[in-house]
Amino acid sequence: MDTTTLTWVLGLSAAVNVLLIVLVLRSSTVSRRLRAEAAELNHALEVETSVAGHAKPPHQRLIAVVINVTKDDADEAVRLIHSACSRAGMPAPVVMASSAEDPGYVMTRRALEQGADVVIAAGGDGTVRAVAAELAGTDTALGVLPLGTGNLFARNIGLPYSQLETCVDEAIHGMGHRVDTLDLILDRADGTSDEETSLVIAGGGLDAEVMGDTREALKQRAGWLAYGEAGLRHVTGKPRSITVTLDDGSPETYRVRSVLMANCGSLQAGMVLVPSARFDDGKLDAVLFSPRHVVDWAKIITKTIARFKAEIPVMKVRQAEQTVVSMAEPMPFQIDGDAVGKVVRVSTTVRPASLVVNGVSTTHASQGAVLTVTED
Repeated sequence: MDTTTLTWVLGLSAAVNVLLIVLVLRSSTVSRRLRAEAAELNHALEVETSVAGHAKPPHQRLIAVVINVTKDDADEAVRLIHSACSRAGMPAPVVMASSAEDPGYVMTRRALEQGADVVIAAGGDGTVRAVAAELAGTDTALGVLPLGTGNLFARNIGLPYSQLETCVDEAIHGMGHRVDTLDLILDRADGTSDEETSLVIAGGGLDAEVMGDTREALKQRAGWLAYGEAGLRHVTGKPRSITVTLDDGSPETYRVRSVLMANCGSLQAGMVLVPSARFDDGKLDAVLFSPRHVVDWAKIITKTIARFKAEIPVMKVRQAEQTVVSMAEPMPFQIDGDAVGKVVRVSTTVRPASLVVNGVSTTHASQGAVLTVTED
């Protein structure tokens, strides 16, 4: 690294630290505002609960669990779920292990066949995505027990992802909230197509390169910070030409380093990549990154850390109900952190309010979302 670059990096680091200090100083004001909003939303929830009478009594409810047994806390997670069901006088949960070949699709279908009222996805975002894909369009609720590296969906819905026991209680007893899912059709160069579901962020380019090249051993030691190491190795890659069509609009061509379809906007460490993205607004946020050099990347990083809502030229955000992205050449793609190979075209459609999720924080949900009740 030459002296000029080193000076720039140190300067950016100092600026980031100042921004973080400002955010901390503002936290008390923000907390008071959020508490007021939470009180208002809780009142709405109480009204909704008072008029609902169709939910099963707790002792009749069946909980199913799809668990990634390779995760470190898998045994503890199963113990906590059994204990919570026992304390509530509920039947013993139906526990099924996912596998490398199937992260949870078949297991979730079995749970639905057995009449499960809640299916808990215990694992990373890949497990959550697989379970959600099968539950979307049904009235069976998804419970989320985050055991992964990123746990992005858990973070976005406001779960205390580091507190397993609390997450178990929210998964089983939490209020149900309807969220959107994204339906994707991935077209590949060989003429084949795949249908997929996204809860968080799907995208092509840099993010997919990082997801596909993050070293598993480093992820186990450093957690989500391992993505940063892979990012440094790929950040200088070449821009790619894509054509984007939003809803019924005209196609537009861009040169981008990355393109995203976001259902949620928050990342790890409290960073907000797409402030306008909401998981229950019936819209997706198409994000186009076109940085040309390190200064442009610095602008994107600063905007993300400081949560600036104003648009910058190198990061365009457009909302739509449907997008079609065509690539001039095959582009690596990822869905909720899982690399899914190269694609030449991606069609994405929002399915509004298609999935019931237990334990969504009222401060993270939109006020206009559709609510359901999971118990009396």
